[in-house]
Amino acid sequence: MGVREEISKIPKLKNIGLAIIDYVEDLDPDITFELKSKRWVPSKNFITFTIQHAQKQNIAISLRGNLKEFLRFDELPLRKGMGNGAYSECTLNHVNQLPALAMTIRRAYELYHQGRQREKRHPSIIYVSV
Repeated sequence: MGVREEISKIPKLKNIGLAIIDYVEDLDPDITFELKSKRWVPSKNFITFTIQHAQKQNIAISLRGNLKEFLRFDELPLRKGMGNGAYSECTLNHVNQLPALAMTIRRAYELYHQGRQREKRHPSIIYVSV
């Protein structure tokens, strides 16, 4: 069974979960997923998915980067994750979390490529008027 089949076991999150996997693969087309313990880990380890279909019916997500390196969204509360704060975590429960999650995944991907020696700072949004 692959990550897509496991996500499909959560009917209310099936479409959004599959879209998130598509997005991760679009960020880097060479990514492959491997099940390690209960986590689906891509070959470029900037995100992991724990698909909790038996009881909680949600997807726990671990993201490269500490809390202060991400924008905050009410829809997607982040918490300190594994690795002494090297990772942050969130839980996907509802479809309305998609926009915030997509931005957060993109940021984790950028942090992964910046490496461990990066300057750990809060991101900013720049508005450009047209």
